[in-house]
Amino acid sequence: MRKTLLLDSSFYPIQMIDWKKALTLFFTERAEIVEHHLDVEIRSTHESFKLPKVMRLFTKVGNVNIVKFNRLNVFYRDNFQCQYCGGKFARKDLTLDHVIPRSKGGKSEWTNIVSSCAPCNTRKADKLLKDLSFDLIKRPIEPKWMSLFLIKLGHKERRIWKEWFGG
Repeated sequence: MRKTLLLDSSFYPIQMIDWKKALTLFFTERAEIVEHHLDVEIRSTHESFKLPKVMRLFTKVGNVNIVKFNRLNVFYRDNFQCQYCGGKFARKDLTLDHVIPRSKGGKSEWTNIVSSCAPCNTRKADKLLKDLSFDLIKRPIEPKWMSLFLIKLGHKERRIWKEWFGG
C-alpha cells in the first residue's frame, strides 16, 4: 500500500506514514490533504476515499531536524556497509563499533560509532585504528535529518515525491 508524506504546518517534510495514520489525522481534523494518490482508493462498505499522497499538519512540530541516535539510523547513515572492509550487509549481520573504544575514553555518539561486520568488529576489538591496519571507509558524522530521510526513502519513492524535495 502507498505511503503518505507528512509535512509540518510550514510544509517541511517530517516523515512517511501509512494510509491508516493519514486518514486518522484527516478525520480527527489534525491535518489537511495537500495531494492525493490518483490511482489508489480506500473503500468502506458505503464510501470510498482517495488515498492521501501528501498531508500537512495544522500545528507546528518540535525540532524535527535532529536525527535520533540509534542502531538503525547508524546503519542507514553508513549505507549498511562495514566501515572497515567496505562490505554491504543485511541489518542482522551488522554490529556497531566504537572507533575509539569505550575502554580508551570513546563515547557512544554519532562521531565515534560506525557500522561494522562481525569479523571486522572482532578483529578490531578494543584497539585504536592506528594500532591496526584498519582505515575507515568514511569518517563518522552526525547526519542531517533531510539527507537521512532521503536515504531511507529509496530511489523509487524519491521519484514519487521529487517535487517536495527540490527535484
